[in-house]
Parts: sequence; C-alpha cells; structure tokens
Amino acid sequence: MAHVASQAPPAYETRVVKQFALMAVFWGVVAMAIGVVLAAQLALPSLFPPLEYFHFGRLRPLHTNAAIFAFGGSALMATSYWVVQRTCQTPLFAPRLAAFTFWGWQAHHPGRRLTLPLGDTTSKEYAELEWPIDIAIALVWVASPSSCSAPSAAARSAPLRGHLVLHRPSCDGGHAPRASTAWPGSGHLLASPTPSTPASSDALVQWWYGHNAVGFFLTAASSG
Repeated sequence: MAHVASQAPPAYETRVVKQFALMAVFWGVVAMAIGVVLAAQLALPSLFPPLEYFHFGRLRPLHTNAAIFAFGGSALMATSYWVVQRTCQTPLFAPRLAAFTFWGWQAHHPGRRLTLPLGDTTSKEYAELEWPIDIAIALVWVASPSSCSAPSAAARSAPLRGHLVLHRPSCDGGHAPRASTAWPGSGHLLASPTPSTPASSDALVQWWYGHNAVGFFLTAASSG
C-alpha cells in the first residue's frame, strides 16, 4: 500500500484573533465597572455628585454600548475569525483587511465614551451614536464579511460553506443599519439629522434594529 503523506495544516491567521480576544477582556471589565457604578447610583444616589455627566440616563447607554458592542463585538469577531478559517481549512483571504476591522472596531469606541456622557445621542436605544461614528462603523462592517467570505468560497465542499454561513452571524453583520438612517441635518457637526421614516415607522424600525442587535449580534452567534 502506498504511503499517503500527511498534509501540513494551513498557516492560519491568529494575530487578529488574539487581538480581538484581548480587547474583549478589556472592554468587558470596562462595561462591568460602569454597570457597578449604575447599580450603586440606584442604591446610594447621594454618593454621586449632581453633575449631568454622571446622570443615570447618560451612563446607562455607555454601559449597554460597552457590553454589547465593545465587549460582545470584540468577542464575536475573535470567534468568527477563528472559526471561519478552521471550518474552511483555509487562511483568511486578506490579513491586512482583518487587521483593519480590528483597529477600526476599536477606534470608534472612544467616540462612544466621549459623546454619550456629553449627551450627544440620537436618543434611540442601542443606536445612540451620531452619524460620524455610524459611518466609521459601516466601514468596518463592510470589511468584516469581505475578509470572511473568501475563505468560505474556498471551502472544500458545499456543505462546509452552508454550515459556515449559518454559524457566522457576526461576520455577516446581523446589525440592521436602517435604525441609523436619516437625512442630513443642520447645526453643529453632531446635530441629529431628521429620521428618514415617520414617527410611528421610525419606532418600528428602531426596535427591528434593537432586537436584531440582541437576537443576531449576540444570541445567534453565542449559541451557534
């Protein structure tokens, strides 16, 4: 019987996985620390200075954004880049594009930390960020599935490709962008534009987005 030489495993890209995993730990600590402050505010409100920047209504979106998007997003990106390569047995198509998603995802979080306590928000839950930051997020979301799709296309079998599509919602987005769609406004740079849908429809679109943020961005990827 002829000896069949074993093939060496592909040289998977692990740097971006480690980077996202490390930042997931960092943002997790930040999110939980803000959560502790909020809990203390409810229990002992007299301990906190009467400053608008420490108001519960301003710190609460800071906590939810840090927990869902900074912590959860970094963890899910790390998982996606790890799984997509091993499921397809193919390295990432463009490591530099994957690196861009890491730096781009981390770069917009300081914007959240600054604008939310200042009260510069759209007043939409889970979609509080103003349009300049939304544009930065959109660029990352375009790059992320691009770096995941090439290994998927190179998978050795169609069942592998189908399995991968079902189990990588964070690479495909799952983050309905329509909630932030608006017409250009006037005033200062961060002025809230006019929503592109009427009030009742805007509320429906907002919670279509809100439930997708939890249902697809977090729940499906974590349980998959």
